[in-house]
Amino acid sequence: MFELLLCCTAVVLVLGMAVAYDGSRDILHPMFLLAPMMGVLYAWMPFKLLSSGGLDAFFDRDQLVHVQTLYLLGTVACICGCLLAGTRARPADPASAPIPTRMQKRLLISSGVLGTVGLSCWMVTIINVGGFRNAFSAAYSGGWDDNGYVRDGAMLLLIGVSLAVMARASGAPRLPSFLLIAGFALPWLASALLMGRRGPTFGLAVIALLSWYLPRGTRPPILASAAIAGTLAFFVLLLVTNRQNIYLGSDREMTSDVSDILEKPQSGNEYIYGSGAVLSAEQRDHYFWMRRYLAQIFVRPVPTSIWPNKYADFGVPELLYNAGTGEGFGDALGWNGAPGSAPGIIADLWLEVWWLAVPLFGLIGWCYGAVWHKSITEQGPWMGFYTALAALSIYLVMQTMEAVIFRTLELVIPSWLAWRWAAREDRSAGEPAPGTRSRLAAIRHEEVQHA
Repeated sequence: MFELLLCCTAVVLVLGMAVAYDGSRDILHPMFLLAPMMGVLYAWMPFKLLSSGGLDAFFDRDQLVHVQTLYLLGTVACICGCLLAGTRARPADPASAPIPTRMQKRLLISSGVLGTVGLSCWMVTIINVGGFRNAFSAAYSGGWDDNGYVRDGAMLLLIGVSLAVMARASGAPRLPSFLLIAGFALPWLASALLMGRRGPTFGLAVIALLSWYLPRGTRPPILASAAIAGTLAFFVLLLVTNRQNIYLGSDREMTSDVSDILEKPQSGNEYIYGSGAVLSAEQRDHYFWMRRYLAQIFVRPVPTSIWPNKYADFGVPELLYNAGTGEGFGDALGWNGAPGSAPGIIADLWLEVWWLAVPLFGLIGWCYGAVWHKSITEQGPWMGFYTALAALSIYLVMQTMEAVIFRTLELVIPSWLAWRWAAREDRSAGEPAPGTRSRLAAIRHEEVQHA
């Protein structure tokens, strides 16, 4: 039965991608971001663990059937939600898609301002630990600051890159565009690579790719997209596998064998840990009922220096250990989850709302589909919104909602404000704000007429 559930999970994911492409002809549709990662986590990984006998030490067959049934239902819900949001939207005509010249300048200015703030925050964290060499002379180290706003402020580097790439994709001057892209991408890339961090590496690659293609209305060829995706996936696994060997001055041998990440039966494996979290919560009848997620929105922004015991006072002290996902393993299962582990999105939703995790994941899929649809049909700020969601998709699927909620706010709000400011120039001249493709096309037509 468990093997049948694994096969069904893989089949519905493939069907989801096929339906998405049949309707949209868009290789950047969210199904092509979410489905492959869900396939790895909920089909390929447990299949390899089952083949090697690695699951037997952690679960019996009834337990595996139970958790895989949850994963299958959650996967189906996400696919249905994503597809129901709309697939009948095709990329814009490349002749009319680029951002109008009037907005390009302001987007570059916004890129410079937001990226500089992000770069300043990044530099402060590096200076605090004694400079670049000290920051990256040990495995998985990096910079630091006691202020969470300074640490998280480096996320603005990604906004700077995204806005500059979108402006350049629409015809903005090469030199300022490339200077902004390089100036903001290189610090982020250095930190991502030298710390062996899969999320930031994946995020930068996706932001660069989508920021280039969305404004232009073009798409990379399918075979090229598959090659890029495969290369990126392997590289991300390579970073995680060699995380302890990557730092300045390291003389440790790197390995290209990434199979342990997917196949090694250990308590930190995402499938094993996530399944354990599901079973532990069920046996203890302990669910958070949205308290962890609300804490990310309303409690996390308050500095710890002002509210030292904020999570405990809010009723979720568990957030300080594995984002609240690692409680009760020993008592319920007889083994403990590894520190720093993540359960994957469906298990994380289960911890929060029990079986309501299934429709909630469907709602998340619908949100991805709806934002993609808006980015195609209306463009404008929605392109920045979808780019941010796409960049965070690896955190969503492979980790927890806690890894996504605050980062989404950090990326979306500044990007949205930058786009609205860029559009204000046209409103001040008595013209409609460019929020839809037709309005953007009208502005470009007027530019041609004046030329």
